[in-house]
Amino acid sequence: MRITNIKTWLVSNGVYLKIETDEGASGYGEATVPFTPQSAYGMLQDMKRYLIGENPLRIEYIWQSLFRDMFMRGGPSHMAAVAGVDMALYDLKGKYYNVPAYELLGGLVRDKVRLYGHVSGNTAGELSDNAKELAESGCTMIRFRAFHDSDERREFDFATGVAQQVEYLAAIREKIGYKTDLIVECHGRYDLPWAVKLAKELEKYSIFFMEDPLRQENPAMMSALRQQTCVPIATGERCHSQWDFRELFTSNAIDYARPDVCHSGGMTEMKKIASFAQVHGVAVVPHNTQGPLGMAACMHAAFTIDNIAVVEAIFANPRSRGPGGLRFARPWPDCVDGYAPPPAGPGLGVEVDEAALDEAVSQFTAPCQPKLRAYDGSVRDW
Repeated sequence: MRITNIKTWLVSNGVYLKIETDEGASGYGEATVPFTPQSAYGMLQDMKRYLIGENPLRIEYIWQSLFRDMFMRGGPSHMAAVAGVDMALYDLKGKYYNVPAYELLGGLVRDKVRLYGHVSGNTAGELSDNAKELAESGCTMIRFRAFHDSDERREFDFATGVAQQVEYLAAIREKIGYKTDLIVECHGRYDLPWAVKLAKELEKYSIFFMEDPLRQENPAMMSALRQQTCVPIATGERCHSQWDFRELFTSNAIDYARPDVCHSGGMTEMKKIASFAQVHGVAVVPHNTQGPLGMAACMHAAFTIDNIAVVEAIFANPRSRGPGGLRFARPWPDCVDGYAPPPAGPGLGVEVDEAALDEAVSQFTAPCQPKLRAYDGSVRDW
């Protein structure tokens, strides 16, 4: 069996692809990267010459080729494209042998996997009400950030950012108590002194972890922060391979690693990142906010990784399970009392609507990341 064609779709909220073969077997993948989908789409066009004529069942070999045969490699666009191909190959191979992708990855290591959901709100009262609603739906872990009002104004101030996080967290704890675990999202917005101040303020609220308290460019700063607080620290959604995680692990900078299956080379590389993390006593909490194919791939990988602690899942919130998310592919993973059962069906277990994708291509609008500024007009991280 040989690969004969790579079909790609560039749509406003992502990049999708289909690998076709001379025997009729095919598989779908997702190469979505936030705000710059055109770059990942372009990378896939460059990759076609590496794929046509290859045996699609040789997944590890193809992964190595797509990574190491490119002299300029790594980063969001390249690794998103690799991830999309990797998913499509597992989808194809699973369908070819009529088994779920998780069987190809080593089989189930758990019967169900814990999920955490998102809540938002422009005031502490609004957000805590939404958190109470989500907790009452059965979700046992909730992630929030307190910047939504400042995001609308496109401004951010360190002192206000710290005060708001503490205000919102206190309101949630007062509303729902301590039975539900909480994650405080920071979006990499703080400098080290402000991250330390925030961490000290969070200690009394018993949170599960603070996420991305610092920019990811300097792992040594993350290590310095971890030495000054007992609050667990998580990062990694902007890391793109095991090499990007290396210093975070070897310097004992984090408690939880957050690879995204769409950003870090697919299921093949996520398994390697998880093994690397396990050697250093780090648990894995996959970042998981892309489209339905990416979410399916993440769930398949999570069911085969021993050191998974919990999986991010926007679908854990009933408000996020509307029909819009099923436009291109279905079904979304299930969520039962805050946990997901193993995915069903061969390959990724997802049915793709090519007609919907074809229609969406003609409606493509390039996304743009919001520009955030300090009160004095200087640039801040969004």
